[in-house]
Amino acid sequence: MRRSTNTPAGEARAGFPCACATVRRAARAVTQLYDGHLRSSEIEGTQFALLSVLSSQGPCSQAAIGHRFALDKTTLSRNLKLLKDKGWIETAAAADGRERRYVLTAAGEKRLAAAKPAWRRAQEHLRTSMTAKEWDAMWKLLHAMTAAAQTAQRGLAEGNAK
Repeated sequence: MRRSTNTPAGEARAGFPCACATVRRAARAVTQLYDGHLRSSEIEGTQFALLSVLSSQGPCSQAAIGHRFALDKTTLSRNLKLLKDKGWIETAAAADGRERRYVLTAAGEKRLAAAKPAWRRAQEHLRTSMTAKEWDAMWKLLHAMTAAAQTAQRGLAEGNAK
């Protein structure tokens, strides 16, 4: 069932004419929803996402994880350290001795499995708060926005290098 916001689209844009502020506001709202559902599993949405990637992809380098989530090295290092301190991940050898790969531990697999039902409830709660058309459009728009921002960032980096 969809909830009405009673806010015309033009009014919503007028409140935050900045794409960055608007996307961050949406991200905070979605994060709060997922964190609320995951709280009983004693895990946060960010931690769940990182554990999920390691579970599905297997051993990953920090660079690969950072690229997947578009996270800067400092933020990712802090999050990986927290997961390692909790005993949910550990480092593993890589072909290149200079590279660290991260893998889930048994405790990490157990935490992830315990949190999946809460994650599913959060996902379903959000999905049913939108129409099917809005849900599909959201995915397309977010992928397009991510790609556009990354392209613009590369252009900025190239321009600054000149």
